[in-house]
Amino acid sequence: MEKTKKSQKPLIIAAVAFVVLIAVALVAWKMTAPKGTEGAKAYTFTVVDAAGEETVHKLRTDEEMLGDALMNEGLLEGEEGEYGLFVKTVGGITANEANQEWWCLTKGGEAVMTGVDMTPVEDGAAYEFTLTVGW
Repeated sequence: MEKTKKSQKPLIIAAVAFVVLIAVALVAWKMTAPKGTEGAKAYTFTVVDAAGEETVHKLRTDEEMLGDALMNEGLLEGEEGEYGLFVKTVGGITANEANQEWWCLTKGGEAVMTGVDMTPVEDGAAYEFTLTVGW
């Protein structure tokens, strides 16, 4: 019986260490996740279609996150998925998945590492959605 308890001890220690590690990772993620700011913000939103034609919108919002702001303006449609909002339509243009089309979100021409619903709206910022072909 004593031998069984000794062989389980490393397993129990490993399980506790794993739980602690997960808890620390969640706290770190919450502390470093992008946060929006309250209040009126002016920003530019550009829609680039498959032909490279640009439609520029100069907008104002009190929303904290870009996804909410663009949905309120009627410029964005999509469906909620396990990773957030999956954008299907921007500025009235729907990406055709059969043609491997998808919307690429950038800010000031640089790739955004968060989804549109986790991207904070910043006063004076320029955001772009470009219809992209190919996975």
